[in-house]
Amino acid sequence: MVYITGDIHGSLEPIYDMFAKYHPNKDDIIVILGDVGVNYTGTLQDIEEAECIIMNGVSHAVPLPKTDEMLKVLKNDGIRTGVVSNLCWSGTALTRRLQEAFSEHHFDFVITSSEYIFRKPDVHIFDMAVRKSGLDKTDIWYCGNNKEADIIGSHEAGLFPVFYDDRSVPSRLHERNDKIMIDFPYLHLSSWDDLINAIMQ
Repeated sequence: MVYITGDIHGSLEPIYDMFAKYHPNKDDIIVILGDVGVNYTGTLQDIEEAECIIMNGVSHAVPLPKTDEMLKVLKNDGIRTGVVSNLCWSGTALTRRLQEAFSEHHFDFVITSSEYIFRKPDVHIFDMAVRKSGLDKTDIWYCGNNKEADIIGSHEAGLFPVFYDDRSVPSRLHERNDKIMIDFPYLHLSSWDDLINAIMQ
């Protein structure tokens, strides 16, 4: 389906209404004509708001099973959390999405490759995360679901890798991950319960 909107003269309400009424998905095409208010006042807030609208319209996020429970355990144990992502969206947009999905959890920092140039598995993006955390890299566990980007990348950066490999969740990564052999120590999780149990021990 193709959706077309005209110039909305500084009000984002017509965009909200279009998404609420038609529920476009990632296979749909959305054509936004005119300035749609993005540069209406020229503020960063307008640009960030437009980015969030577009991001939510073209990609939907569904929390993985038991993520809320796992984050509560981390918070209750005083374990700080951060996010390192290869997303093309800004850290502001991703932070907002995370806040909507996990309203009771606060991430200490959110890093996206779109703002920091480097992409995982490049060690530079992990080094930036270490600096933002203020911790020694040997005290950091890095959880991810991509063996190449997350597990090999975090290992090469000196962090302890934790591989999230929940096969109950469909993913195109499973087949690719199965082809990669790891020859260094890492924690393998089949669900967030495994991480909770590791923390509780």
